[in-house]
Amino acid sequence: MLRAGSVPERILIAQGAAMKGALGEVRRRAVALGVPVRMVPRSEIDDHAPGVNHQGVVAITARYRYTPLEKLLERPDPTLLFLDGVMDPHNLGSLLRSADGAGFDGVVIPTHRAVSVTGTVRRISAGAAEVVAVARVSNLGAAIDRARAAGVWILGLDAGGTNDIWSTNLAEPPVGVVCGSEDKGLSKGVRDRCDELVRIPHKGSLESLNVGVAGAIAMFEIARRRASSDTL
Repeated sequence: MLRAGSVPERILIAQGAAMKGALGEVRRRAVALGVPVRMVPRSEIDDHAPGVNHQGVVAITARYRYTPLEKLLERPDPTLLFLDGVMDPHNLGSLLRSADGAGFDGVVIPTHRAVSVTGTVRRISAGAAEVVAVARVSNLGAAIDRARAAGVWILGLDAGGTNDIWSTNLAEPPVGVVCGSEDKGLSKGVRDRCDELVRIPHKGSLESLNVGVAGAIAMFEIARRRASSDTL
């Protein structure tokens, strides 16, 4: 989080912890950003991060602030990731980290029947949740309709897609990639709104890839194409 430039409200470090290595780096970065650092009993850190291997340090952050979808659509040739019912915070955290690496403009998640940007998501994202804009919408289908009206092509990731992510002509900005839920994939309403359904070819015995892996592959393919077009 500190490496991403995000400023938490305060940092708590366990009393008696050795101020070297990673802990020393955390303290130095916090001081440089003007973040208060308090030495507290380890039990207090346990209370803030139950069941987590916190290694004697925890950041107390403000409530997460979502970005309006309209702000994402105002960006030139936006690249967006839509998540249709992703429930696992580890998957959302991983996808946020991949979105940051691929240079995506934002991620769109629904309010209901989906994971929000929780403390676990922020931790798993390794700081990406602080730098990647996330829009939270009441109706994902309506959000996709607004994106299409703004000129964004919508690609749905689906194992039964007639085309693959390498061959489609639509995987260039402005574009939105839609990933379905871990158990059911894309819902019918969202599937019907996609301009094209594309698959990620693989030769394994399993039916499909994990949503975090599939989303990352698609985003980096779009990033590759964008980089290639920028050099022309």
